[in-house]
Amino acid sequence: MARILLTQPDGAIREFIAGILTEFGHDVVACENIVEAEVWLATSPIDVLVTDLVLRGEQGVILSRSCSALGIPTVTLSGGDFLPGQVSRPPSLLEKPFRFSDLQRVLNAIDTAHSAAAVHRPRISAA
Repeated sequence: MARILLTQPDGAIREFIAGILTEFGHDVVACENIVEAEVWLATSPIDVLVTDLVLRGEQGVILSRSCSALGIPTVTLSGGDFLPGQVSRPPSLLEKPFRFSDLQRVLNAIDTAHSAAAVHRPRISAA
């Protein structure tokens, strides 16, 4: 399935979500913070980012937006608290507590959209 970069500051929650995603058949790279996540992004390809909204202030939002700008789909997890001055909810937002079936549904939708986009991309011929 997908190679997922999971960024979650709480170690117990991070391990639990990573375990569930692994049971769903995903390859999971789990990071505690944005610094670790950026190292993985710079050195290894990922298919999807799953990140907590709040990683020391606005870092979760920054990470999500930078991945989106690179074309990496993101799923943002939130306890329902939005940051002051935040103008809009992130796309693919799951509010805690959430069902793991809801997380898998979002990941399936991302996978379907990515697969459809890949089918519709023009092929570049080697000349």
